[in-house]
Amino acid sequence: MQQLSKKNGSNNNIYRKTPTFAVMLIRNLILVFLAALVFTGCKRENFEKIRLNPGVDFRYDKAFEYFGKSEYQKAQYLFEDLMGIIKLSEKAEKVYYHYAMTHFKQKSFVSSSYYFKQFYNTFPNSALAEEALFLSAESFEKLSPNFRLTQDDTDKAVEGYQLFVNTYPGSQRVSISNEKIDKLRKKLEEKDLDNAKGYFRRRDYMAASHCFKNMLVDFPDSKNAEIIRFMILKSSYFYAKESVLDKQIERYKTVLTEFEQFNRKHPKSTDLKEAESYFDISNQRIKFLRNERN
Repeated sequence: MQQLSKKNGSNNNIYRKTPTFAVMLIRNLILVFLAALVFTGCKRENFEKIRLNPGVDFRYDKAFEYFGKSEYQKAQYLFEDLMGIIKLSEKAEKVYYHYAMTHFKQKSFVSSSYYFKQFYNTFPNSALAEEALFLSAESFEKLSPNFRLTQDDTDKAVEGYQLFVNTYPGSQRVSISNEKIDKLRKKLEEKDLDNAKGYFRRRDYMAASHCFKNMLVDFPDSKNAEIIRFMILKSSYFYAKESVLDKQIERYKTVLTEFEQFNRKHPKSTDLKEAESYFDISNQRIKFLRNERN
């Protein structure tokens, strides 16, 4: 019995010394991770050697090699180093342009818009100047957010495309630039319409009326002209209705004027019946208030 126990104990030791599959897997993963670290470190060290290489042509070629392989971050570092060395030459043009493009390719559109515009300003006679000015505007377009958010980048995109059209009226990109301008302006119009309706919902009728009127100035060909003019009338009516008595006659007269404009521009509007009710009530209120004064 003692011998059997001893034998069993020996077997247990064997099991304890044999690594489990999980332990072996962890060891292998650690080895792979360490090997990857060493490999990455070597690659980083090799890239740093390239950056420190005194040969300008060597670094120039390497930058375009990385760019061609879509390794835009490495290309960007090398182009940035070269920008301080190569001055106003044909090579400088290519370096500046591709430096801006590395930002664009990495979706860093704030930077790409800036550097493409800088390229255009620095090399206005370059064969790449036209494309750079276009891509500067396109960068802002890519930054343009949902219409409910602040539209600063949308404004800049419109300005950028308009500048491009004015600068290169014979360009093949003029047609697409105009299409983009129309699309972006629709977003700006949607934003303004949403803002104006927001003022109306909050019962700030004077601000609502002001915003709706500005829309007719900013977007004279708007497809929303009918609803805009109706909302001007409606805002004017409620503004008059909630005004102090001394101001009501004057403001109800404004309602009459706004109705005349709406009726003249949109005589078949589905909102005409409601518009007429505002006109009739305003006339009645003016007569009543005048009698009260007398």
